[in-house]
Amino acid sequence: MESLETLKSVSGGLVDYRLGTLLSQFGLMEDHEIQRALKVANETGLPVGKVLVMFERISSQTLKAILDAQWMLKDELLTVQQAQHAVDLVRRNNWHFADALVTMGVDAYASRGIRLGELLVGSGQMIEDEIDEFLKVSNYSGLPLGRILLLLDRVHETNLNTTLKVQHDIRLGAIELDLGLNLLKESATTITSAPQDSSRLGDMLCQSGVVKESEVEIAASIAEANNKMIGEVLTEHGWIDEALLEKALSLQKKTRAGEITIRKAIESLKDQAQTGSFPPLGVASQLISNEFERNISLYEYLRLTGYMTPAKLANIVSTAAKQKDLLVALELDPKIGMKEALKIAVTDSAKFFKLLVKTTPEDTDIVGSAHNLHQKVKQGSIKLDRSILEFALIKTNSSLAFEAV
Repeated sequence: MESLETLKSVSGGLVDYRLGTLLSQFGLMEDHEIQRALKVANETGLPVGKVLVMFERISSQTLKAILDAQWMLKDELLTVQQAQHAVDLVRRNNWHFADALVTMGVDAYASRGIRLGELLVGSGQMIEDEIDEFLKVSNYSGLPLGRILLLLDRVHETNLNTTLKVQHDIRLGAIELDLGLNLLKESATTITSAPQDSSRLGDMLCQSGVVKESEVEIAASIAEANNKMIGEVLTEHGWIDEALLEKALSLQKKTRAGEITIRKAIESLKDQAQTGSFPPLGVASQLISNEFERNISLYEYLRLTGYMTPAKLANIVSTAAKQKDLLVALELDPKIGMKEALKIAVTDSAKFFKLLVKTTPEDTDIVGSAHNLHQKVKQGSIKLDRSILEFALIKTNSSLAFEAV
């Protein structure tokens, strides 16, 4: 694991503005707390900021302010001192970061066309309405925009990496914005919701998460060199098995015949791989739950999703105190008292679920969805970051929500 000294190092003459560095430099967190969050982030694939919010070491609003300060520091629109002062104003006054900047006389919108979403729109890879939808999900889930676009198969991994590289070069001043946008327009091959070539076997397998893009590229090279079909190579090398290949070929045929959409085909293939109908032999489809995910409680899971805020929990406690039959419903001894009962419920997922059903009837559907996703995470049939994304889609009533959830 990286030490904080590593995080604070200067690489290639560039100041490192990673989140852990800023939290430490701003005096918001001790080094050992950042190390703990880094460990959990490495195990789960979640952003370290999201982990810190889950541990209640930082508020969502403060985290957003630091992330806003982070990109403005990278664009050299703020000094470190200005960034720290703005974050302090956000924390003390419960302001938005932009409001804090205004009081300091800093243009909060000085940098346009450098953030990822703006580059994707400016280069014609996506439209503004799409980015707004994805950003809403990103803000709710706490997952980075790029991660969401990949998880939703909305952008090709190669194109995303190219866009991020151009963004980096623009921020360094190595190229001008207009040149960067032109370069992206020339290289763009973004996958749309129904791409013309996505019915190709390799593309379908990649987008469903059965195999990695790199595995398909290797298999394609081997197939071309040996005059074989790509599916044949994938099965020979153990990336997929015969049953899964047969299913993929059947779905491919249906999409080309116009019987189903490519999105339906990909979701069907994804479901089959995740539910175990076919043994997932490929590296990308080995959804092995790590210790953190196997042991995560429903309360912790809801903290990660952003649903269970301190204010939400306070309302639940207040409502629970008024329900005399609640302890019986939770199958607890009424003699232990409500305070002790709530402590038990927070660590016992089954009881916490019943508590939520009893105290938040208006959220029955949302709580039910969270419960189902939480169970899938514990079973290892879905990764934690993917489940948080799917919950965010449901919670925000996004049109991007998966039908399978």
